[in-house]
Amino acid sequence: MEAEPPEWPSLDEQLAAAQAIPGSALEQLIKDNQNFDLLQPEEAHDDVGIPPWLRVYWRKNHPDIPHSTVNPGAGYPDILDRVYAWMVSHQDEKWGTRTNAPDQT
Repeated sequence: MEAEPPEWPSLDEQLAAAQAIPGSALEQLIKDNQNFDLLQPEEAHDDVGIPPWLRVYWRKNHPDIPHSTVNPGAGYPDILDRVYAWMVSHQDEKWGTRTNAPDQT
């Protein structure tokens, strides 16, 4: 018997939950981080409080950090809830990734 795939919130539900302003950098960041195959299926229904798009964003930018399969939602740094609050209150910040950040060397 094969397990049912996880039910992730729709893009519209995620945009509404973040109160993303249409056309904002936050809206685009949410849209760009919908590849939930990077997450553990159990994360779809945990109570960690970090939205799935932010988890994907974290995983994309930190592929070198091992992630627990025993308690997947608990594997994120505590600061992410504050980062999320910052993103929601500063929706036009340009959130880059390691691959497009300026070289610091």
